[in-house]
Amino acid sequence: MLDSLIHAGYEIKSLKHGNTGHVLYKFPSKAHAWEPCWTMDLQTAKNGVEKYNQHLEKKEKDTE
Repeated sequence: MLDSLIHAGYEIKSLKHGNTGHVLYKFPSKAHAWEPCWTMDLQTAKNGVEKYNQHLEKKEKDTE
């Protein structure tokens, strides 16, 4: 595991793949019902976090 990154209040975990050496970032994916997914692209992870936060905000407003 590498150091985690905090983006928009969410911890994006990162690790270095043992065979390829690629750095992977874990983020909530809208395409997979907000399940954690891994990507090699940090911007994709950040975008996923922002969409997830928007989803949570909308969900809170809907329950009020």
